[in-house]
Amino acid sequence: MRIPPVLRLVVRNFASNLDPLTVIIRFGQPAVTIVVLGTMFSSIISSSVTGGSSYTSFLVPGMIAFQMITGGVVSGNLFWLDRRWAMVEQIFSGPFLRSEYLGGLVLTTLLFSLVGVGVMMLVGLPFIGLPSLSLLGVGTVLLTVALGSVFFAGLLIALGTRLRSANAYFTIQSFLQLFVIFLSTVYYPITPRTPKVLAAVFYGNPLTYAADTIRDAFAGTLGGGDLVSLGILALLAAAAFAAAIWGFRAMDLGPIQ
Repeated sequence: MRIPPVLRLVVRNFASNLDPLTVIIRFGQPAVTIVVLGTMFSSIISSSVTGGSSYTSFLVPGMIAFQMITGGVVSGNLFWLDRRWAMVEQIFSGPFLRSEYLGGLVLTTLLFSLVGVGVMMLVGLPFIGLPSLSLLGVGTVLLTVALGSVFFAGLLIALGTRLRSANAYFTIQSFLQLFVIFLSTVYYPITPRTPKVLAAVFYGNPLTYAADTIRDAFAGTLGGGDLVSLGILALLAAAAFAAAIWGFRAMDLGPIQ
């Protein structure tokens, strides 16, 4: 049986660009964050601040949402390295369409993100117990992470099609990654004492919508606000994916620095 081109590219992405050490670091860093921050902050942060649950129960859904950034960064880096070493030209000169290559990157992103979700769940279970997730809750978590992953992957791929300097690309990627993570509700909630300017920045961050929706899924309190959040993530994912498609069509092949 002939393997579809997109799946062949996914296998190639994992085999050629994701070495075991990279995978361990990608999943290990957020896992260690759950263990260390969950242990240290649970004793000093009141449950009244985190909605009645322990800080670890607040943190785990946030780190699950964080996996959509991890998947997006992996896909963006895969594409950039392919451009850097002229692999894009070789792939396009073979039996692969640009749409198949882009589809392979997006599918790699989704698989990597979903594996990360599983790892975060396994690490968090000893601290928070088995969450009472309904089928609707499980579907909401997976859909939220999938939409966020497509958004960040599309955004970084679109940037990679326009930038020709490794320094520029990785500087922008690092800045976006830090900005999105720390100016969101992954690590801390928005409270009445949060400065209004900072709260406005938090609410303009897609990761905030993802983290809050996943927390509601864990708590079994999904509502209309979460549906709005999913709609926003879907629009952002569609816009970023469209930008990546446009970037592929307008991309100049050739050596980059």
